[in-house]
Amino acid sequence: MTPSVQALRSASVVLTGLSLVLVLLAWGTSAHARVARIVIDVKTSPAFGGASFGAAGQYETIAGRAFGELDPNDPRNAIIQDIELAPKNAKGKVEYMATFFVVKPIDMAKASGLMWHDVPNRGGRLTLAAASRNDGDVGLSSGWQGDNSGATAQNFPNSNDYVVVPTAKNPDGSAIKGMVMGRILNASGVNSQPMIVHSNPVPYKPVSLDTTQAKLVSRVHETIEGVVSGESEVASADWAWARCSATNPFPGTPDATQICVRGGFVANRVYQVVFTTQDPPVLGIGFAAFRDVGTF
Repeated sequence: MTPSVQALRSASVVLTGLSLVLVLLAWGTSAHARVARIVIDVKTSPAFGGASFGAAGQYETIAGRAFGELDPNDPRNAIIQDIELAPKNAKGKVEYMATFFVVKPIDMAKASGLMWHDVPNRGGRLTLAAASRNDGDVGLSSGWQGDNSGATAQNFPNSNDYVVVPTAKNPDGSAIKGMVMGRILNASGVNSQPMIVHSNPVPYKPVSLDTTQAKLVSRVHETIEGVVSGESEVASADWAWARCSATNPFPGTPDATQICVRGGFVANRVYQVVFTTQDPPVLGIGFAAFRDVGTF
């Protein structure tokens, strides 16, 4: 397995001794991708209330951002869906920004020589366990999920790790459009609901708020194999892209991030909407960002 494939597939990357040197040499001599700039937002030293961990002593943490660029023509990057449609800088490279969080001994001479590169779950940062700090290990958490960055306005630093990726465009610069699906689960009552995927709002918005241009259905049951029962379509006149509540009833206030249903949502039904969106983020760049930050 090549270093690039290993970095993309591993849930945690452990680099030690000679293997660390070989990985750094392999990546350092390649121009296919690189971290061009690092910004340190916060350094806490000592961290963990000044506690000392085994022979490694006190630890410090560093939160920051990595600004990287990718050669879209390199085979190791060309496999990323739509990377050729992403905007490029003056050098013909595709840019991204990824957050990171490092946990390390203050005195690196006391470090074990082993680094854990952990994959955030839905943006949730992972901090090196106390047992590993006692061993003198180094921990790195870095962002890879570009859909997390659009959920809310992000400040630096915060407790999540994510990546900001570019938007794909047609070769002539026009917007790319396509069909996407979103779901609403465990909803009841008249309040409008956002479409959610893994606890974050779906990063795609409808091109039009005209509900005749979309399709909303509700279902009683769906098996893990995708067999659906009790499906019925919600008439376009009976739902809206809008924010509504008991004091702001249907059709509510137009809002591309919310769905409002006349009469409210039924708790024991799953709602699914299919609609046309545009400006897809090149989310696969997140995997390359994780790869490159870990080998910087």
